[in-house]
Amino acid sequence: MTTPSPNTPHPQVAAPQSNTPSTTSTAKSSPVTLTGWAAEVDKKCPFVDGLTLLRAGNDRYFLKAADEKKSFLPGQPRMPVLPDTDPPRDVDANRASIHDYLQRSHLTAEIDALLGFMQFLFVQTPSFRHIAPLHHQKSREREIVVDEHPGLHLVWYYQRIFVKPIPAYFFSPSWWEYIQKADEEIYKASLGFMRSWTFLVKYEIDYILACEKHLIPKLLPANLPSTSSAHEDCTRHPTYEEFCDLILIFDKVTDKECSRRFEYGELRLTRINRTAFFTRAKLAYFHIYPQWGQFLNHVLAPVITVFAVSTVVLNSMQVSLAAIDMGPEGSADTDGWPRFIGLSKWFPIVVMILIAAVVGGGAFALVMVAIKDLIFAKRTKRDKERGDPNAGEKSHGLIW
Repeated sequence: MTTPSPNTPHPQVAAPQSNTPSTTSTAKSSPVTLTGWAAEVDKKCPFVDGLTLLRAGNDRYFLKAADEKKSFLPGQPRMPVLPDTDPPRDVDANRASIHDYLQRSHLTAEIDALLGFMQFLFVQTPSFRHIAPLHHQKSREREIVVDEHPGLHLVWYYQRIFVKPIPAYFFSPSWWEYIQKADEEIYKASLGFMRSWTFLVKYEIDYILACEKHLIPKLLPANLPSTSSAHEDCTRHPTYEEFCDLILIFDKVTDKECSRRFEYGELRLTRINRTAFFTRAKLAYFHIYPQWGQFLNHVLAPVITVFAVSTVVLNSMQVSLAAIDMGPEGSADTDGWPRFIGLSKWFPIVVMILIAAVVGGGAFALVMVAIKDLIFAKRTKRDKERGDPNAGEKSHGLIW
């Protein structure tokens, strides 16, 4: 397979700023030749495109439905595109609505900003290879939670990990060509997203899990008769072989072609939340506990632990002081209890020393883990800059 050349300069279309319909009914439109990644998708995708990319005037691009009965983005009936009519109407209004939808569905501006702080604070591994296949998530006792929010894709929290499904229009070569010319940020985020799926589906069992979770869309094969009944009844998932042919196109995507989020793999929600708290004065990046009661229980748990430990230490100090006061010079009734008084004097001190050792050891361990993560992150970044294709791989344990 020939490596695509997505860095070839293309005329950029500024994001539409107005919803005012444009009078383009007299503009003459013409088809656009597919290039770069769009051309590669066109070679490997055995499904009906559903969209047509047209050019009207100087560097004005718009999507038009290939089927007049389905004038919407593939897989998203709530997002209309121009119907299959000529001449096209309301081009600017249509482009504005599509652009707004794609921004909300694919940009990760919030987490991109936080990752700049996470090079030193609550460090995350800066490697896109830091992604476990879907079947291996269960080995880590993580539930796969389907979520369409782009900022939660591959973010994990204890026993769950969020995964964003692949949109049906990602199988459209015309869409890839359109977004490459229309919005560079969405284009880079989409490339990074598809690259992440080359790691999520490594084996056929991953593909089966993805289909069961509705993470891979059903599509219309291109070799079916163009009858309405066939179009309605014959959509299917791509086979494992077809999916591999398509997804491996994006295996060659580099960090420079992706948004900042997808220079990383899986991200810890706890660390992201803490970074948001310290750098953005927000309670969290994402509230995993929507109820205040749940949130306070989670936040107050370490505070209560500190209070309990402090109470034990203070009680131990009181027992030691009382034992000293009850010494041979402090009370006449203690003549038969010298050993017990001595034990009462020193046992609380031993308890306080043990508590101090446990707390100090835990703090030291946390510091060492933080230093280890920082060193590993810096080494991974250095290896990536040197061109090491395996930088950041297998950072947990001996086998993964």
